[in-house]
Amino acid sequence: MASRARPGRKAGAVAVPAGVVDLARACPGLTPERASRLLRPYRVIAFDWDGTAVASRSEDASPVRDVIERLLRAGVYIVVITGTNFQNIDRQLTSHLCGPAKQKLFVAANRGSEVFGFDVYGRPTICWRRVATPEEDRLLTEIADAVRDELKARTGLEIDVIYNRLNRRKIDLIPLPEWADPPKSAMADLLQAVEGRLKGGGLTGGLLEAMELTRRVALEKGLTDARITSDVKHIEVGLTDKSDSMRWVVNELARSQGIAPAELLVGGDEFGPVGGLEGSDYRMLIPEIADATIVSVGPEPNGAPAPVIHLGGGPLCFRALLSAVADLWESLEPGRLGLPAPPFEDPLWCLTQEGYEPMRERAFEALFAVANGYAGVRGSLPEGTAHGAPATYLGGVYDDGPVPGAPPELAVAPEWTNLKIYVGGEPLAVDSTETIRHRRGLDMRQAVFWREWTCRDGAGRVVRTYLARLASLADRHVLLQSAVILAEDRAGPIILESRFAVPRRADGQPRPSRIVRPGPPDLPDAVVLEWQVRRGVTVAFAIGHRSRPAAVTEVEADGTEVVVRWSFDAQPGRPVRLDRFAVVFTSYDAAEPADAALARLREVAAQGPEALVRTHLCRWDRLWADADLRLEGDQPAQKALRFAAYHLSSAANPETDRASIGARALTGPGYKGHVFWDTEIYMFPFFVFTQPEAARALLMYRYRTLPAARLNARQLGYQGALYAWESADTGEETTPSFALAADGTVIPILTGQLEDHISADVAYAVWQYWQATGDDDFFREAGAEILVETARFWASRCRRGPDGLYHIYRVIGPDEYHEAVDDNAYTNVMAQWNLERAAEAVYILQQRWPQDWRRLFEKLKLDLGEPQDWTRIAARMYTGFDPKTGLFEQFRGYFNLEEIDLSVYRDRKVPMDVLLGAERVRRSKIIKQPDVVLLIYLLWDRFPPEVRRANFEYYEPRTAHGSSLSLGIHAAVAARLGYTDKALAYFRQAAEIDLGDRMGNVAAGVHAGALGGLWQAAVLGFLGLRLSTDGLAFAPRLPKGWARVDLVLRWLGRRLAVAATAEPRWLELRLEGQNPVEVTLKPWEELLLTPGGRYLLGRTDGVTWVVPPARR
Repeated sequence: MASRARPGRKAGAVAVPAGVVDLARACPGLTPERASRLLRPYRVIAFDWDGTAVASRSEDASPVRDVIERLLRAGVYIVVITGTNFQNIDRQLTSHLCGPAKQKLFVAANRGSEVFGFDVYGRPTICWRRVATPEEDRLLTEIADAVRDELKARTGLEIDVIYNRLNRRKIDLIPLPEWADPPKSAMADLLQAVEGRLKGGGLTGGLLEAMELTRRVALEKGLTDARITSDVKHIEVGLTDKSDSMRWVVNELARSQGIAPAELLVGGDEFGPVGGLEGSDYRMLIPEIADATIVSVGPEPNGAPAPVIHLGGGPLCFRALLSAVADLWESLEPGRLGLPAPPFEDPLWCLTQEGYEPMRERAFEALFAVANGYAGVRGSLPEGTAHGAPATYLGGVYDDGPVPGAPPELAVAPEWTNLKIYVGGEPLAVDSTETIRHRRGLDMRQAVFWREWTCRDGAGRVVRTYLARLASLADRHVLLQSAVILAEDRAGPIILESRFAVPRRADGQPRPSRIVRPGPPDLPDAVVLEWQVRRGVTVAFAIGHRSRPAAVTEVEADGTEVVVRWSFDAQPGRPVRLDRFAVVFTSYDAAEPADAALARLREVAAQGPEALVRTHLCRWDRLWADADLRLEGDQPAQKALRFAAYHLSSAANPETDRASIGARALTGPGYKGHVFWDTEIYMFPFFVFTQPEAARALLMYRYRTLPAARLNARQLGYQGALYAWESADTGEETTPSFALAADGTVIPILTGQLEDHISADVAYAVWQYWQATGDDDFFREAGAEILVETARFWASRCRRGPDGLYHIYRVIGPDEYHEAVDDNAYTNVMAQWNLERAAEAVYILQQRWPQDWRRLFEKLKLDLGEPQDWTRIAARMYTGFDPKTGLFEQFRGYFNLEEIDLSVYRDRKVPMDVLLGAERVRRSKIIKQPDVVLLIYLLWDRFPPEVRRANFEYYEPRTAHGSSLSLGIHAAVAARLGYTDKALAYFRQAAEIDLGDRMGNVAAGVHAGALGGLWQAAVLGFLGLRLSTDGLAFAPRLPKGWARVDLVLRWLGRRLAVAATAEPRWLELRLEGQNPVEVTLKPWEELLLTPGGRYLLGRTDGVTWVVPPARR
């Protein structure tokens, strides 16, 4: 968690919090004087695990986990000091904790030999490790063997040695089944059993004599600094002990953070001697922590040494102590820490708005949206404003437009986030109440929208409000909003009010619906709303609450609206909190959506918001571990790339083929939520290399809508499948046929009729997915069919001309400034590629999966000669390529158009078609977005280097970037060509499309395609990644200021960690997983990448490394 200035961070006595009552009950040795010494806001808490935090390694550690989680959220460093290995602590504690606060958790394991921390994704990392030399390792074994042999000789008992411990050997004095894993609570019985066994065998001095024997043997063998300890069952001889762990805490952790020993709490259960031996925690008492507070919760039968405070009470007492410290921290920041998900305000992970800007309100609502692919919630303010447009969108669920025949639009849920606050009867609203401070933001790391607002009402009362909102990634049906309200200086009533109603139709009229009230006994204020949308789909929304402290609740319902009020008797400085759970189901999910929603609501409400947040954070931990790109040297670029990865990831739902991703994702009403080619060409590479499960779901949406694509082609007189330019729930064409200009002029929209390249774009994504993942099941069951049907469309769409070549007439290419053109280069060459790949797919099916080929052959009624026809048409396709200049003519006649120097209009504030008029632009060479350049980019290996360069240099100056899709691709191509300065400039402009509202329309939603293009610019551009004909290729060209790029690629079912550095120029590859991969590093050598292996590869300009697929 990022460091924040907090009140009370200095160590010192503070007022005793309410938790001291529970503490006194749990800790027999607590006195009022000790309470005043103990209860302070410690910044580091280090403690033993077994016997202190838990009674045994087999018990459920969730009670102490919950308290540790609270402390971590408060910013307290937690260090578990244990003699056991990390895996034991991980099983009980660390694997259950998630989120960025986990970076403040450490495990000092193996009796002082190593320290584990956690990276920003919650994965364990080694912070420090003592590694024995071969000589030390040999001596440890010799000492343990010698002690064992002598004990066996003198007693005749079976004595074992455990060798597989880091830097130590364990001599098991009682290797009997009944004492295999004794709990700390059985220590007295264990001591008696060990002493009885040794003395009964003739070792009259018992355990003490065995310890002395071990010390003597260690000296004789020459290991003069051996650390010899005992847990009674074992004698351990090693190189480290818990004093090393404590020194790491003091010297490496506390000192680096400016934390004094007095701000350190140390806990254990065995500091005093046991059976004449030093306690297992005694060596934690190093001189450097003389000013720390040290407590023992163990029985300490022989007393605890000074300065240890002996509390007794065992793990129950220690948990109560931790809880009291957590209470204290939360009392210092009762608002922020009162939320179940306090924001993680690292500037590289968080977008923040300071103040309130009414005219930008809708833009911030889009930027700060939270989503999970099933639902998306705009970052609106709960009390509502005159300038806001709050909305919750449902992925893949559409409603009818405002008039008959209007295109469908993304369905909107009830406004479930609304929450008005009344203090002394006066409503608080950001646009009417005096604001002292207002902040809100998007915590991308945790996928949480947050808001903090301090205001003063008309009576002079100061009130602070805090809010957190999320769309659960662990349970996509569930949304959560938590609000904390704090009356800062006066007591009095606080009333919260919310109104819930079924959303009206797009034409503003009410729709048939029902409201289920009252709620079940365990959720008396629950509200269930149910209504129908387009095509008879039923939507149910269940809303329930939990309040702290318990509120007086009032519910009013009139059949069209439900009003719920919660009344609190607020005291100064004591927060009130309302947690709201919203659960949505549709008839796509359940036969009775209302019943399903209410049942799930009861489950999540019973578990509580903290449990919901924990599972949500765990899912985002795993997602970010795959999706994050770490960039050193350029913080704005790092933040922009995380913003892109966040919104792309939150828009996808790998659990269904019902939804794809619209142009504005689930963040706004732009383009009515329709799905374009943006998904396959601009967003898809991000998913295929970071979340292939989501990529597969996106393609299965296209497979599910293949019947509509067939119908679309047939209605236009073609064969095969023509995908809709704008698609919604069914895959039917939903592009509006016209738009109205500001002056009322009707403007025809031809894209739905002529922008046919969409079918080749879908086919391209199908092939890319199969090549990157090796998902043969998808290829056999869906992918090959899409390739065949799109190829059939192109075969029927082409016309053979007098020149003997095949032409495609009247199309719109990616450059939408020029409509109804002939032989658009992008369309023709992508169609050519589509035909070739379909023929190849048929051949592959015939050779590898003949049964699947026969099934497809019969299903599609294929003619045996069709694949040969596709190959023949592709070979004779007109492309507009001039071998003399190396240029593709964007479409026939393009080179004869008017030349306009765009540099003259460099400072323009509006698009060129607005500035010069659409007709003038149509007669010119001005291009809206990359067309030929995009073709070169997608089919990179198809063209020689001189052709790539010639076309970029010709078309780049003529591109007006009138589309948000333009800049990212130009950045990627410029980077590949080595124009890194130009590429970086384009990259920064692309980043500002949303973050700087460069196009002035982010209020309608973020530009998901542009975000995908930004990621491609970094990974497929600057890193030079591409799927080549030989496999996975890299050609890094990092721009100025980018020192290092790190990311993980999902490829052929494996994880490949990739890093590129600028100075020196290196490419680093590290394979994760089970199986090795053969790698070809042209032109030098072949090697085998093995799991866990790390390979540093030097590079010179012009050299590309290729990692070939191993599955064929």
